[in-house]
Amino acid sequence: MTMTQLSMMAVFGLLMLLTSACQSWTEKDPHQGSKPTVEAIYVSAHCGRSQTTPKATWIDDAGQLEASIRQIRADMLGGKPIKLPALDFQHEVALLVEMGQQPTLGYRLELAGEDNLRILQDQAQLTLNWLHPPADALVAQALSSPCLLIKLDRGSYTSIQVLDRQGAIKTSTH
Repeated sequence: MTMTQLSMMAVFGLLMLLTSACQSWTEKDPHQGSKPTVEAIYVSAHCGRSQTTPKATWIDDAGQLEASIRQIRADMLGGKPIKLPALDFQHEVALLVEMGQQPTLGYRLELAGEDNLRILQDQAQLTLNWLHPPADALVAQALSSPCLLIKLDRGSYTSIQVLDRQGAIKTSTH
């Protein structure tokens, strides 16, 4: 073999080594190239909160989740305990989004379609439908405090902005 052929083989071998090293590094992130999972795991019109402004609470472990559920259920008489799917807090987090106290029934929160989560560096943006009863609807005149508990894949983000369908920030975590 000539020196040129040996040099080309060495360069080719080096390129193959670098390509395989880069490939194995990118495969370590299970969410790279895939859409993070977002799932509503509990929704209620009565979450027992009296604040009038929206609030989002990042829930990072089973103890926080249990405390949040106890707080939601504190004002409810009777009724069945909330049975939630198990969360793997090594790979998932929960987010409790509260609409704030409303003057009537008919208000609620729900996930907004398929592409409801965007991750921009260390911040996630979650879009929800903030539903209000129609102006001519017959609704009970009772205070309500709608909430939505969401399970999310854990990611590189450290805060979440909760948006409405128009892109307005309703609340956020820090």
